[in-house]
Amino acid sequence: MTHELEFAERARQAVAGLLHAPLSLVGLYAERATPRDQYACTLAMPHEEVEALLHRLGFVRNLLSSLKYRAYATDPEVTEASWAWYPEGALWSDHQLHLALYVGPDRDTTDVYAHWEPSWIRHPIRHYRAESVDAAEGIRRFRTLLRENEVPFDVRGVDERYGPDAAAGTRE
Repeated sequence: MTHELEFAERARQAVAGLLHAPLSLVGLYAERATPRDQYACTLAMPHEEVEALLHRLGFVRNLLSSLKYRAYATDPEVTEASWAWYPEGALWSDHQLHLALYVGPDRDTTDVYAHWEPSWIRHPIRHYRAESVDAAEGIRRFRTLLRENEVPFDVRGVDERYGPDAAAGTRE
């Protein structure tokens, strides 16, 4: 299921890259930084396996999400995919757990960033304006889901994952 959407994911990335500059002229965006404080964990599996896991856990690929990049210098910087989980179902949830997946430096791991935010379906304006985004709650909820499903994860500092140069750098 997840690899069937790879073409759509690549199209989303291309479109977001093209739309960001003209949208920013009127105060809107199609790209957004993922701050360090949203780092939830590193999973010891390639992103394809993580996506299959997320699908089994009830997450859906979020193809309408803005393109995310890390707010600090790493390689690669652009998200591999965006996923959302709705506790009461997509149409009834006021909030969503939003995940951004980044391929780890060895391509055998996946870094997961998380935040809890208003659902883009029920509260599109609050969502777009990034009102009430809670990184700590998103991280807590995602780690709880992993523990409940006995999925091992590791929490590493940016120095440990990418070296001291990445920790000092920021994307301008």
